[in-house]
Amino acid sequence: MAAMAVASLTANAQTWIGGSLGFDYEKYKNADAKTYFSIAPTVGYNLSDAWAIGLELNLGFGSEGMSSLHESGYKTTEVKVAPFARYTFAKLGMASFFVDGGFGLGYAKLEKNGVSADGTTWHIGFRPGISLAFSENLSGVATLGYLGFRHMEDYSHFGLNANGNALSLGLYYTF
Repeated sequence: MAAMAVASLTANAQTWIGGSLGFDYEKYKNADAKTYFSIAPTVGYNLSDAWAIGLELNLGFGSEGMSSLHESGYKTTEVKVAPFARYTFAKLGMASFFVDGGFGLGYAKLEKNGVSADGTTWHIGFRPGISLAFSENLSGVATLGYLGFRHMEDYSHFGLNANGNALSLGLYYTF
């Protein structure tokens, strides 16, 4: 019965896997550089033409000021799990416009000069995006920005983040 259930789910090209890679490098004159890398594998299921659900696992690694001889900068490591619902509100040819709404729970660790601090993180909010169908099974996805609330220990943020650092690009394979 399990094999029949999996076969029926995949027969309609409703399940998708994929993810995104992110890289950010920032350097101001006379200041230390910041580097951030992330990988976010994603799995989802299309409930209908308009609605889908998904789960993203986000692994992120960053550093700031680690290039100096004294290594006075810091390193960050974070892991987040984020279930979401996707609503596709418009389709134009191969392009589909959507908004993801969801929440996430994670763990982050900050290390500086041999001292480390860690804590639980969480967020809730929305992010708009576009999907381009390259074929029946392969699509490219881009999201830009985030409207919502983020929290970690002594840090909270509410608002709209719509700059270039909030751009995510990925590929999905539908089967």
